[in-house]
Amino acid sequence: MIIKPGVAIMLLTIISLLYMTCSKKVDSPPLKPRLLITLKDTARQSVAGATVTLYKNSNDPGITNISDSTGIVIFDSLEVALYYWVAQKDCKTNWNSQTTLKRVLVPDVILYGYSVLSETGTLKIINNSIDTYKVVDSFYKSSITLSKDTPYIGHPETGKHIIHSEKVSTPGVGKDTVVDIKCGDTSVINLPL
Repeated sequence: MIIKPGVAIMLLTIISLLYMTCSKKVDSPPLKPRLLITLKDTARQSVAGATVTLYKNSNDPGITNISDSTGIVIFDSLEVALYYWVAQKDCKTNWNSQTTLKRVLVPDVILYGYSVLSETGTLKIINNSIDTYKVVDSFYKSSITLSKDTPYIGHPETGKHIIHSEKVSTPGVGKDTVVDIKCGDTSVINLPL
């Protein structure tokens, strides 16, 4: 039996299509989540050489990477989890910027974070009184309430801060103190002033 060339091509095409539709497809496993973080300073310049530690909670030792010349650090092969990060170079930190995406990472996806590193110090306020105090930082206009033997530790930007403290039981009556936050230093305020 002789098959005409046109019929042979048609038969080969049909057989090829049947083979392709019947063969099993092997799906590759999804890629683990990835996180890309861009670091800038307060002058909007890229921060190269910053140490960035990525962690899930306070018990997690974390993963540490260094930002590249463009201020970018990439973490790959991560778990589907909520992550936090701390970025630091010299006394510049991201404590006053983004430290988490506030969402769980996703497989097969690169998520993006952005942090601004600013010069910071540490401010520790300790309430040694039996009274509860309301404390306001003039720089941030935010207030905290401190009970007896309750320490507060913050990381304000450098510069002069006026700290106002007053007993919660006597609002409007309080005292101010000026604290000059220096880069990388720790300042301590003991209440009552």
